[in-house]
Amino acid sequence: MRNMILATAILMGCGGSMCAKAGAPPGRSELRRAFSDYIDRFVQPDGRVVDHAAGGITTSEGQSYALVRAVWSNDRDSFDRVRQWMRDNLQHGDPTALPAWKWGQQPDGSWGILDQNPATDADLFVAYALILGAERWGAPDMQAQALAILERVWNEETAVVDGHRVLLPGPWAANKPVLRLNPSYSLPFAYRVFAKVDTAHDWASFVDDTYWMFDAVTNDLGLQPDWVWMDATTGQVVPAPDGEVEQLGFGFEAMRVPWTLAAEARWYDDARAKALLKRYQSLRERYHRTGGLPAVIEPDGSAGRDHPYLGLYGALLPAWGITFPSDAEQLYKDVIRPVRTASGWGSADDYYAHNWVWFGLALWSDKTGRGPTPIGRFKGKL
Repeated sequence: MRNMILATAILMGCGGSMCAKAGAPPGRSELRRAFSDYIDRFVQPDGRVVDHAAGGITTSEGQSYALVRAVWSNDRDSFDRVRQWMRDNLQHGDPTALPAWKWGQQPDGSWGILDQNPATDADLFVAYALILGAERWGAPDMQAQALAILERVWNEETAVVDGHRVLLPGPWAANKPVLRLNPSYSLPFAYRVFAKVDTAHDWASFVDDTYWMFDAVTNDLGLQPDWVWMDATTGQVVPAPDGEVEQLGFGFEAMRVPWTLAAEARWYDDARAKALLKRYQSLRERYHRTGGLPAVIEPDGSAGRDHPYLGLYGALLPAWGITFPSDAEQLYKDVIRPVRTASGWGSADDYYAHNWVWFGLALWSDKTGRGPTPIGRFKGKL
């Protein structure tokens, strides 16, 4: 479980250039410095990303986030170290393998893989980072590795449901009458990049299918669930099978969907993304009414957790920046900027929140380097 620490007393004051302009997005130098701080706190010299709040484990998710941030920040050294550690430890030395999702200390005291299963969100972020890295640094081996991973993602981590392709959370979820899906794993902005280099698979159509899935799972509050069950034949959302747990709240997983939709709206001007972003009006109204958002919101609107979560605010920032710009500025000024620390934002151990605040700030300020085109442009790079 993610570190859920976020002090409700967030008005701690602010130092440094983060305070230079109240409510304004941070500049490139600030984001680069924040990534450097993150490397110092969470990434070992050998390239292992450490989740301090979870007993020092490493996940493929953590490695993938570091790769994306490194390429956006033009930090080739960090990229290479993170990539090499992942290959040696999560991919058994095979760069074409889907990385194991969890690595850490085993019961006998040794360190190694704790769960061999891949996690599709990490697999997609890894491929995305490799393609961007290949373009940015002129490294064809990175693109070759990305294509090999994408071949496996397409064949092992997707399924066709009622004529629509859906993303599975891992190979373990395939070939079942009822499929378990995680909407936040889907990255249509990345599929658009994949379509430019991987002509063997129809990633462009997968973008359309992803919006079909988003529509199917979005609840009356305009929110997506952390996890959802879908009939593999009809495509209908169904209750969890006997013995399985419902996780229909908008929480630590689904909070990433607003960020993804904001990327789609900002980089590709997708009308479907904009329409879904407008439905987050319910979050805006709740924030203004209560002064905050709970970390988990159940489908009936009740709080699934009685505390806020900084990572959610970070992921919402670029979404509100598109639909409610003044609210985004206020959110940054009141909630995010005051908790800037020497290692990131908020709790010194919460690597997940640090990542999603940084991603949120980078996209909100449009300092990711992607621009309006899917590939071939690095203007405004960090």
